[in-house]
Amino acid sequence: MKAVVFLPIMAVAISLLIASQVSSAPQPNFYGSNNTNKSHDLIIGYRMPGDRLILRQSIIKNSSWGRIVTDEKTFNTTRFERITQVRALDQKTNGNGAYASILFGGPGWNNVTIRFKSQRGHGINFIVEIYSRP
Repeated sequence: MKAVVFLPIMAVAISLLIASQVSSAPQPNFYGSNNTNKSHDLIIGYRMPGDRLILRQSIIKNSSWGRIVTDEKTFNTTRFERITQVRALDQKTNGNGAYASILFGGPGWNNVTIRFKSQRGHGINFIVEIYSRP
């Protein structure tokens, strides 16, 4: 008798677990269907409730004709906070933007060093956002 009750309950629980993991609903395309946004955003880590935006800074370097422009920036938090997410958002959406990469630190650390490297003949235009929690 217990097996007769247990099996349907277990089947419902497994089907709910599978349904929560797989979503067939279409995701909204905020940038149109022709893929016009070709920016080179770098997003590392996860935000959770309780995280705070501790830094939002623009990184802008002018282009140099025929050259690649690079810049390295280090961002620090207090020693009592840990970074949970780093977002380097490329402001050029036409594909000519720079690339960002993390050299040191990041989520789980209290600092992060980011290197920005432009394409030849183009500049750097990023917004860096850093989220942390105590």
